[in-house]
Amino acid sequence: MKKYFLIILLCSVNAYAKPVNFEKLYQSWGVTTKADAKKAEIMWTQEFIVDRSCASCHTNNLKKYGAHIKTKKRIKPLSAKVNPKRLTSVRKINKWLKRNCKFTYKRECSPQEKMNFIEFIKQN
Repeated sequence: MKKYFLIILLCSVNAYAKPVNFEKLYQSWGVTTKADAKKAEIMWTQEFIVDRSCASCHTNNLKKYGAHIKTKKRIKPLSAKVNPKRLTSVRKINKWLKRNCKFTYKRECSPQEKMNFIEFIKQN
């Protein structure tokens, strides 16, 4: 009985997790300007490395599944409208932006670029 109670308790903690305070996140990155989702939309399809852009793995439609161009691993939709787990953890946001920017652009994205990408994803 205790085992089941613990499982239910652990599952319910995630259900009541605080939503990400994006304003606070952007401030922690030192961003003082407004987000520009249009700039992120342009960067989304730009290839800084041959045959590699955000859309290469995530597709142009953030509501659809993608696949990693090297590993072929299936990627769940980025749109929170169809995948409610997206953009719910600051730790995961930081982890994946860092990893994906390095893979796609061979550098970390600037705080402004990260903010732009988040706003682009939120709008889709």
